[in-house]
Amino acid sequence: MPTETAPPLRAFVQLSYGYGATNWHTRWKKGEIPGINEPYAYGYYRAAGPGIVIAQSEDKVEGPLSRLVRYGVRFILGFDFVQAWRNRGGILSADVVWTHTEAQALAVLLLCRLTSGASHPPLIAQSVWLMDRWPHEPAWRCLLMRSLLSRADMLTFLSPENLAQARTIFPGQRMEWIPFGIRADEMTDHPAPRHAPGAPIQVLSLGNDRHRDWTTLITATSSLPADVTCHVTIATASLPPSAAHVTRVTPTHNDALFGLYDAADIVVVPLTHNLHASGITVIEEATLRGLPVIATDTGGLRHYFDGTCVFYVPVGDAQAMGHAIVTLACDPDRCARMVRNARERMHTCLNSKSYALRHVALSRELLSQRTSTTQAPMADAPSPAARNMKITVGIATSGRPDILRETIAELGRQTHQAHRIIVCAPTMQDMTGLTPSEGLILLQGPRGLAHQRNLLLRHMGDADIVVFFDDDFLPDPDYLAHCARAFAMDPDIVVATGRVLADGAKGPGLTVEAARDMLANPSVNDTPPLPAIQAAWNGYGCNMAYRLSSIASAGLRFDERLPLYAWYEDIDFSRQLGRQGRIVRVNGAKGIHLGSKSGRTPGRKLGYSQVANPLYLSRKGTFPLDHALRSIGRNMAMNAIRSLWPEPYIDRRGRIIGNWLAIRDAILGRISPEKMLTL
Repeated sequence: MPTETAPPLRAFVQLSYGYGATNWHTRWKKGEIPGINEPYAYGYYRAAGPGIVIAQSEDKVEGPLSRLVRYGVRFILGFDFVQAWRNRGGILSADVVWTHTEAQALAVLLLCRLTSGASHPPLIAQSVWLMDRWPHEPAWRCLLMRSLLSRADMLTFLSPENLAQARTIFPGQRMEWIPFGIRADEMTDHPAPRHAPGAPIQVLSLGNDRHRDWTTLITATSSLPADVTCHVTIATASLPPSAAHVTRVTPTHNDALFGLYDAADIVVVPLTHNLHASGITVIEEATLRGLPVIATDTGGLRHYFDGTCVFYVPVGDAQAMGHAIVTLACDPDRCARMVRNARERMHTCLNSKSYALRHVALSRELLSQRTSTTQAPMADAPSPAARNMKITVGIATSGRPDILRETIAELGRQTHQAHRIIVCAPTMQDMTGLTPSEGLILLQGPRGLAHQRNLLLRHMGDADIVVFFDDDFLPDPDYLAHCARAFAMDPDIVVATGRVLADGAKGPGLTVEAARDMLANPSVNDTPPLPAIQAAWNGYGCNMAYRLSSIASAGLRFDERLPLYAWYEDIDFSRQLGRQGRIVRVNGAKGIHLGSKSGRTPGRKLGYSQVANPLYLSRKGTFPLDHALRSIGRNMAMNAIRSLWPEPYIDRRGRIIGNWLAIRDAILGRISPEKMLTL
């Protein structure tokens, strides 16, 4: 009988205008794209095979008006949205979308935002120059880019240094380094340089990147020893400083470019400080043409080729660069070893085939996460790592001893038992009815959620994971088991939050009996076809888990400037820790938040915090300004509208007064989170 085979994975590659499949291939066949290039841009087509189909964006023939429109939109937004719109059919019908730079990624994400009714494939959004440009972008464009890129399924980078910088801007998002490689099908032998007295050293330098440091190169080659002469050829569209021993060329055909490589002794890649592995393509091309390379040690190039493959010099050090040129010219054996070592790297992992296949592997991972259900991970026995995961539950409480006892009782039903439960309250009366034991520790600490949670952190002992539950959060019996499995499965996860089945905080609150009925009701405590793990923006304070080793390495604590109920302390803490790894939602970790109204911060004080805390966290850098302003606007609008017909369980009028007091203080420049204590 015929066997049923899975349909192939359909990947769509969105590239800049001018890099369309037909346009590029036509120019490539004519040799009009200088460099060791692929028949189709960047070699993504090499991933194609029986199980995967690769399609690439196309360029529409433009007239003067349509070109003007596309350029105008690109000028305003900073990326070519029109090119993505023209290719929307291929983008929206694909199983996964790949982009080569942040410009295409932003355009695809905006397209998805504007076509909210359509099904959107996961996006692997690659960034090249964005982290270098970020400090120089206008604030409004940074807000736009942050808003869009935070929705990408995965951010990828060509340099680990780029990735590290992105962690500070997009903490908690899934990020990967994908080493860039070029076509390594053929390698050309080249005689190693042998410096003969009187013969000039032929130095070649190439590139149009704004991080090329022509000044240092020319200074270095102008100050060589008296018995050494040098001729420098710079292939660039920019205009370097002039010097008698320097020739500038602009090759427009491959034959001319390869002629430059053939005539050179050494390739030098001079760079200013950058984060994006500037010059990596030139280094790889020179290696394939058999030439030794000198490069400035910046941008993460060492992650591609170490010091046995490339001769590195410090940024801006003309003397070191000149010394490197003379050293290699007089040591042909070292040059041969460098080329041999670099070629071995290109054979094994730094080539376009490896680059394309890495995209395939990440795509299959994203798609498997989308199709796996929350129930699937629990079908098999937990791994030893998950079973051995020590989870300590921390509960900060105040004024709700009856509900607290019910929550503690519910934790006793967990299929993965907590290593210990630690409760912190301002007074012992807040923990009435609880008896301390080896598995239940009772602490007294200063009033305030941030203070209490910091005291809990100081008593974690040898735990692997801390799960912070509100004293009125009733977890599903498998909550901690799912949590342990997620952290054991992926060491990059540093923050996890669960799925709230019902949230009484958005209404009058729920009783313990109602919450238990919901947990027992399959129509409420359901298992919809959600991914087992999804990216999340932050941990939700009523139920959030953290890897304690990451907290320790970051030296993090909850911000005690956020007093009492500490509005948004969960966002602040989880976004900071997200710089260490991923923030996720574990959909199998479920529970009910009662949203009890006892023990809450009074309306006027909370209203002040609704404005003061987002502004404070925005200045601190853990809450983007656009998020802060939306939060303030949303809360103020709700308080103002509902103050006309207030709910009996919310002091709306007190909150709106607090909102306006905070606005006044913000205008006068004297706002701070602590001022709510004086109201």
